[in-house]
Amino acid sequence: MASYVHVRSLIVFIAVVSSCIRLSFARSSIMDDALVEKLCAKSTDPSLCANALKSDPRSAIADTTDTWHFVNSNAGQNNDPKIKAALLQCSTIYEDIIATTDDAKAYLEALDYLGLGNKGESVMDSADECDQLFTNPYPMSDRNRLARLLGEMIALIAEVLISG
Repeated sequence: MASYVHVRSLIVFIAVVSSCIRLSFARSSIMDDALVEKLCAKSTDPSLCANALKSDPRSAIADTTDTWHFVNSNAGQNNDPKIKAALLQCSTIYEDIIATTDDAKAYLEALDYLGLGNKGESVMDSADECDQLFTNPYPMSDRNRLARLLGEMIALIAEVLISG
């Protein structure tokens, strides 16, 4: 099972987004349980979604940069040419995921929720693309699942912000 320490940037991003949601719904400093339930009910992993939204922003559960380092380290140490090639492709994909997550923050700050949702979809697609490069379960599967969940949460948050 994957350690949730791999996804630190998720918490930072979610903290910013949940702050914006709280402001837009004029809520207290604690994320409203009904809002979390509404958002996470649409998630493929409602429990992790709820934990991320309710957690202390200083805690660490998602880090796509750590995954990028993991991929590069394993690519350099792997002797199987097919796995090595897949890892090198995933390295590029995770560079894109990192950049897309940064772009999503800019869309959020600009109150461009449609653009924010598109960035979330892009992160999901990228994580799926990396996962499909492996024919057998590989340690990347859990990391890709978490990156996909990050994208899903970004898209769901955008949906909530659009619908008010």
